[in-house]
Amino acid sequence: MTAKTITKALTDHHDEMRQLVKEVKKDAGKFFYLKKHLDIHHELEEDLLLSALNNKKDIKDESLESQEEHVILNQALIGLADFPKDNQRWMVKFKVFEEILDHHLTEEEEDLFPDVEKILDEKEQTERGARFEQLKKQRLSAALETKPDKEPKKTKKSNSKK
Repeated sequence: MTAKTITKALTDHHDEMRQLVKEVKKDAGKFFYLKKHLDIHHELEEDLLLSALNNKKDIKDESLESQEEHVILNQALIGLADFPKDNQRWMVKFKVFEEILDHHLTEEEEDLFPDVEKILDEKEQTERGARFEQLKKQRLSAALETKPDKEPKKTKKSNSKK
């Protein structure tokens, strides 16, 4: 099996996140997983790809735009995380977030990634792709290990005397 390029690895992760969006629309409790994936994705994409593009004249503007969209998406994620999921507006907010996310993912796949494939040689793309896959696996494993199986139960006050 051949190693994935960075653009293929990122696109595959985009598809995972699109699937998570569908799951969140059915069960807002799964938002935690989408947020973790996006947090890790943005960090790794910026570290392993976008930072290398910021000094390449022909692609610098696209790279910086992608990073700015990450900032907006991160702000929206924080807003969703802090908003009560049982409020009817939460899903409305999530659908607006979904539109912004979909625009961002599509723009990267259609505009940025084809340019990356022209600018970075195959070896560099493959090395960055392998590193992305390795770090994504490690960081998701660590991040998801902290997720409780269920929401904490409210405990009844004890009647014992102290």
